[in-house]
Amino acid sequence: MNLHDHDDDHDFRTAALATDQLNGDFREQLVSAMLLAIQYWQQATFKSKLDLAMESGIWTANQDGSTLVTRTLDKYLRLSTLPKRPHTEEVFRTLHYVLNHCDNHSALREQLESLTDKLIIAHHQLSLLS
Repeated sequence: MNLHDHDDDHDFRTAALATDQLNGDFREQLVSAMLLAIQYWQQATFKSKLDLAMESGIWTANQDGSTLVTRTLDKYLRLSTLPKRPHTEEVFRTLHYVLNHCDNHSALREQLESLTDKLIIAHHQLSLLS
């Protein structure tokens, strides 16, 4: 192994670490955005997370005894339950649905808009690294 090979290996590991960090940050931002979207939805519409799932048609609601629950959506609300390969399209669709169906101008909306923009940029960066 010559010195040049060592530099290439170091560059690869550095790039892999950067990608892992970017992916970790992205996953945290996905969860934060979903929580913020639900909070803003509830504030603007006075409706529930279940209402968001059903009205948007993005997430399914399942019967659990006599109660409807949003199991899949709920997995996107905690980093520990976020799927290894999250369906980012559903997250983006949810964020846009909430922003398009809620017109309550508040600090929550501004935060959601800002975080949505950051997620779009991060998603694009990650897709370039893949």
